[in-house]
Amino acid sequence: MTQEQINEWKEKYGGVYELPVEDKTAYLREPKMKDFKRAFTAMQNDGDLAFGEEMLNSLFIGGDEEVKTNDDYFLPARKKLIKFFTFEDAEIEKRGKKIIITIGEAICTINHITREDIKWAERKNPSGKPFVTQEKLFERVCIEKSAEFDNRDLAEFRFPLYQAMEELQNKKVATLKKL
Repeated sequence: MTQEQINEWKEKYGGVYELPVEDKTAYLREPKMKDFKRAFTAMQNDGDLAFGEEMLNSLFIGGDEEVKTNDDYFLPARKKLIKFFTFEDAEIEKRGKKIIITIGEAICTINHITREDIKWAERKNPSGKPFVTQEKLFERVCIEKSAEFDNRDLAEFRFPLYQAMEELQNKKVATLKKL
């Protein structure tokens, strides 16, 4: 692959990744939330392997097709896709009933999450699509936010945001013991 081709891809897709597997190489574009949604839907329907197939097929922009089609290359390649889940952690600061979530330079303020908020968000996602409940919950509890939070396709903000909101819902630790 030429540097010129890689530069064209960067211009078109943003981030570009090289995925070498022994003597074959795949080039992937940076994933967006819609890619994660499709992959998680595939996983819900057809299992873990389907997640890797969907991600690799969706993100593939060039290189050796065998990385997608030949099990000797595909199986180790799909294991490397987990690196796409490495995002900066959100910082959580509680100020009374308000909560400040900071991701990099972006900041949002949300209300305390209640059971009613969660029920409302779940009702807004009757088909159980991946991440829709979290999106709806954020819409409901958000008071104000930086512009970065308006773009639902920015995985580098959405994943840390959803993890922070999950953490806020599980402040106490519960255990279940058989007696």
